[in-house]
Amino acid sequence: MELFPYLSALLIEEVERRPDKVVLRTRVRAASGSCRCGQSSARVHGRYVRKLRDVAVGGLGVVIELRIRRFRCENTACTAVTFAEQIVGLTTPHSRQTPLLRGVLTRIGLALAGRAGARLASAVGITVGKDTLLRLVRALPEPEVGEVEVLGVDDFAFRKGRHYGTVLIDMATHRPLHLYEGREGEDLAAWLRDHPEVQVICRDRSSGYAEGARIGAPQAEQVADRYHLWANLGQAVEKTVNAHRSRLAEPPSEPADTPDEPQVVQLPTELKIVTRLREQHAADHELWQQGMSKAGIGRKLGLHQATVRKLVNAPSADDLVAKSLQRAHVVDPYVGYLHRRWNDGVSNPGRFAGRRGGGKMGPRPSGTPMHL
Repeated sequence: MELFPYLSALLIEEVERRPDKVVLRTRVRAASGSCRCGQSSARVHGRYVRKLRDVAVGGLGVVIELRIRRFRCENTACTAVTFAEQIVGLTTPHSRQTPLLRGVLTRIGLALAGRAGARLASAVGITVGKDTLLRLVRALPEPEVGEVEVLGVDDFAFRKGRHYGTVLIDMATHRPLHLYEGREGEDLAAWLRDHPEVQVICRDRSSGYAEGARIGAPQAEQVADRYHLWANLGQAVEKTVNAHRSRLAEPPSEPADTPDEPQVVQLPTELKIVTRLREQHAADHELWQQGMSKAGIGRKLGLHQATVRKLVNAPSADDLVAKSLQRAHVVDPYVGYLHRRWNDGVSNPGRFAGRRGGGKMGPRPSGTPMHL
């Protein structure tokens, strides 16, 4: 029993190996049991078999078939007439798992949650459902917050662009402390009032968080974290560079290549979308100055009314370029490939791949150019 100390109170009568598991048939060594009132009793009222799942051994699941006795309580003042014996470290009321297996599954659930955790447990010989893992995680008690001197405050998205929440983190241990819906300063102030020990609040540059920190913890110093400092600096530099892109000098012309020198390919100095924006802006403003309506401009140039309104309201093409290039699109690195595939007559199947019965679209009519 040195390898299985939690089985020391049992007498193993039979071991059966099956293709997918090992079954241990056992009974309790002790001749008596203790009621919850503390009274010991040896008067057996009945017996039944209880099955407990244990951690896997050699890649096989383990099931402990334990013959449980139900005793009569001899304490006349006890409300329980009979009671079932419990083995310390092995059984808990109404549980079908040993404490050791329950602890292993809880750690798997904490690390990988539902589906991924169930796959890992199956790989080591433990069959468990994703819902069981999630229930074990939810059953864990909330950890004590304790003393927090440096608090981190940031938002996160339940659904990007629609539904946001706030997370509070202990910056010393990097442990999440609290979550709440919304990004309002009042909620942050309410939490800070219950934690006057906070000395430093590390937050993003949201005015709501700033006001909440000032009201809830006036004694704390507010600082910006490194991520938001770098992110804000990068956005400001990118916006400034895009706004003055037209002022960048053209690269000097290179002399003709000699046969002994490798050929250097010159890259275009301006994206196609920038050139198109400048041409559309110039054409729209020319027609607008001639007195044509926005609807008429859209019909003449083949543009949507919202696009015409955006072009007409922009004082210069550089303003449009700055807004368009402020954030690069995820498809930018693949534009060349998409052009080639489209011009080869293959259309994009991704738009319809998720629909029932969907798949690849038919071939695109040849001769239709692609414009991004």
